[in-house]
Amino acid sequence: MSRRVPTILFIGQSKGEVAKLVTDVTKIECSAETGLANPTWNVDCKYYTASLNIKMGSFQTIPGSQELTEALVVLFDPKNESSLGALFAYADQLKTKKPDVCLAVCENFDDAVESYENISQFCSEYTFELIELSPASKHVAGGEAENEESTRYESAEEYGSTRVLNALLANPWTGMKRKKWTPPGKKTAEGEEEEKEAGKADEKGAGDKPKADSEVDALVNSCAGQMASVFKKDEPPKASSGASASASGSVDTGMDDLLSKLKQLKAKAAGMTDDDRKKYAERVAMSFAEATGVDE
Repeated sequence: MSRRVPTILFIGQSKGEVAKLVTDVTKIECSAETGLANPTWNVDCKYYTASLNIKMGSFQTIPGSQELTEALVVLFDPKNESSLGALFAYADQLKTKKPDVCLAVCENFDDAVESYENISQFCSEYTFELIELSPASKHVAGGEAENEESTRYESAEEYGSTRVLNALLANPWTGMKRKKWTPPGKKTAEGEEEEKEAGKADEKGAGDKPKADSEVDALVNSCAGQMASVFKKDEPPKASSGASASASGSVDTGMDDLLSKLKQLKAKAAGMTDDDRKKYAERVAMSFAEATGVDE
């Protein structure tokens, strides 16, 4: 027995406008003259994959009992009494049995026969979601002449073909395949493979880099030794006044040498990359901490 594919039925009075809406929402090529290039819409979103059948029709097209119509998109014109009346009659015919998703879609309500509020109330009673494709800017937050009372939409996600698409994707379609959920922090086999490849690329890149300047390494080591000599953690033994003067002179000389080496290192650092400069700065800081006992 073949698996039944869910259907989304797009209807309206203008074939051209219906075809455009189908193309905008599904990205499937469609025209009023030739219809759909491919009636199957293969959905692959964050949570599932599904194959859906796209069908186009008019207000005379009523979903048959033999069809698995799970979504209905009705395109109407609120400026046209005939179109508005067709919407009312169509919704009434589906009063007892409706698809899971019912959307009433129009361009906007500028110069409409009925107000947005009245149509919105009607759609609410018949469990249709009302969607404007291009609402007047005053009804969109941040739009021209927008104010607190006139705002209907806070973001672009709440209107247009984007809203039609999101409303359809939110439906739990018959036969859809749910994607396996991976908890945050848990790597999939695919993710681990990508990480390995990235690691190989990093290793290759690291091998291409020139080795650090040996003179700089020697200078850093010399600075470390000089720090250990100048900043002794143990108290010096008591000595005679002559010995004290000699020790003081030795410390001063050692400090001068250290400052001189640090100046040389600073000059060398000017030509380093940011990563190398950070690496040598960390080594000097660690040497200073060890020499002075700060790390204890």
